[in-house]
Amino acid sequence: MRIARYWALLGAMAALAGCARAPVDPATCRVARLAAAPVEASALGGLGMPPAHLSAAEIDAVAACLAPGLDAAFAAVGDRALVGKRFAPMSLGYRASEHGMFLQVYADPAAADSYRRYEAGARIAQGGTIVKRSFRVAADGKVEAYRVFAMERMAPGYAPDANDWRFALYAPDGALVGETGGRGDAGVRFCVECHAAARTQDFLLFVPPAYRMPPTVR
Repeated sequence: MRIARYWALLGAMAALAGCARAPVDPATCRVARLAAAPVEASALGGLGMPPAHLSAAEIDAVAACLAPGLDAAFAAVGDRALVGKRFAPMSLGYRASEHGMFLQVYADPAAADSYRRYEAGARIAQGGTIVKRSFRVAADGKVEAYRVFAMERMAPGYAPDANDWRFALYAPDGALVGETGGRGDAGVRFCVECHAAARTQDFLLFVPPAYRMPPTVR
């Protein structure tokens, strides 16, 4: 009995220690290290934020902290490209220079297997959807869920200039900001122009190799 209490006490102590070292505040998703000691403005990167030196553990902790709220927002909106699908992570969180913020890439089952083959992958099937979630972090560690980018493969002939991809941009609350071939087309046309650089690999711009999920991860 004493041994059991001993191990229980050690477990409780370890849990408390883990809480003390938690990368983010679970209630606000604020980065604990920066909340305690904000960085100078000169250390900020991208579009004035986020700090370029967040650790991998901090990035992943923020992404995980924001996920439930983003899931609930999109479920309430009911967009066909996102609701009712199971998305698996295709990357770790990483700081994307092209977007000036932190991103994490996800894909649904119709897109995941081909996406995980990266540059060697085949054309993704109709209905396949890839999502990029993003967030920004201020110098004092405050976190802002930011835009969600989506690519949905449509029927042949939908958009020959975009390899039949529908590009869409959403606000963090799930509201549609714009979509190619629909409302707000002009505001998201830049997505097509950027991804056209990857025309030979199905318009897919892959994350740096260091942040990719291996093919066996689901």
